[in-house]
Amino acid sequence: MYLTIFLSFMALPLSLQARAATRRRRYLARQRLDLALRTIFTGCYPATAVPAAASTSTAQSLKFLVAGAIGGIISRTLVSPLEVVATVNMASEGAVGSVLEELSALWASEGIVGFFKGNGANCLKVAPTKGIQFVTFECLKRFLGCRKWWASSSKELNPFDRLITGGMAGVVAAASAYPLETLKSVLTVERRQYGGSIIVSFVAICKDEGVFALYRGLAPTLIAMMPYVGVEVGSTTSRDSFSSQFCVYETIKELLVKHYCATNSLSTIQTMLIGAAAGAVAQTSCHPLDVVRKRLQLQGLPGRPTQYSNMLDALACIARVEGVRGLYKGLAPACLATLPSTGSSYVVYEALKAVLGVASR
Repeated sequence: MYLTIFLSFMALPLSLQARAATRRRRYLARQRLDLALRTIFTGCYPATAVPAAASTSTAQSLKFLVAGAIGGIISRTLVSPLEVVATVNMASEGAVGSVLEELSALWASEGIVGFFKGNGANCLKVAPTKGIQFVTFECLKRFLGCRKWWASSSKELNPFDRLITGGMAGVVAAASAYPLETLKSVLTVERRQYGGSIIVSFVAICKDEGVFALYRGLAPTLIAMMPYVGVEVGSTTSRDSFSSQFCVYETIKELLVKHYCATNSLSTIQTMLIGAAAGAVAQTSCHPLDVVRKRLQLQGLPGRPTQYSNMLDALACIARVEGVRGLYKGLAPACLATLPSTGSSYVVYEALKAVLGVASR
């Protein structure tokens, strides 16, 4: 008994030291978290509370990443039912119904869960894709602006500059997250076969067909990325065509601010409308390549024989067997999804840039 009391007394300082160390670690963790919040969410704090690290290029890039990722997740979730219908239509070789008919059939067969098939993989893809997209675009804009300044020309970017930078940003983002795009298509069209799980479908595809099966359809995706993103940033952002999108968005925004906005800023409605217009233009221009991508991604799965050897073969076969209209299957729900998705994405993006204390250059 006395020995137990003695040992407990001797262990007391060690216990107190352990508790003090734990409190110290928690305090440092809170300090680091507070510093990170003040560094990233600069717009929510007074200028005196903002650390110097918030103005570094790394912090600025991280802020664009956060803004793009959050905007992408919110926009995709809002239009998930329309994206499901668009994907199913593009993957179908037979006749397809109207948007309302497809939505009604989806509700009748699978309920509310059916409206969000593949949304997990889509959000998991959209977060890094949108973030990388916006960060790359902003970095390329600054780099090109500096090059133009050194060449003693105007530092402002013209529509062609935005088309190129937007397209390059889209290509980088699409290639980096493409396996998740394939998983999203598989889970949307063949959800029951793969259990509805991202990990299960990933393992099953890699086991049955190899890792390269996750990159089927990458070529049309990258080709579509340049005009889509460019035209849209010319207007705004839609689905995957990023260069046309950024080109359109930035150009229209600049024209409105210069000639029609006394406050040098756009309202939420104006931002959403510009984004929606950019997205619709970009989606329509690249939809045939979207259809080809879905067919290539899904061919070779059980019940879906391999029919196309490459992108050009797929374009020719679809046009020959299903007609030119076959290349535009799913365009209606895709455009309907593009309008609110693009608009909301850019509204959230612009709002978050204000919260994070950053601005496009």
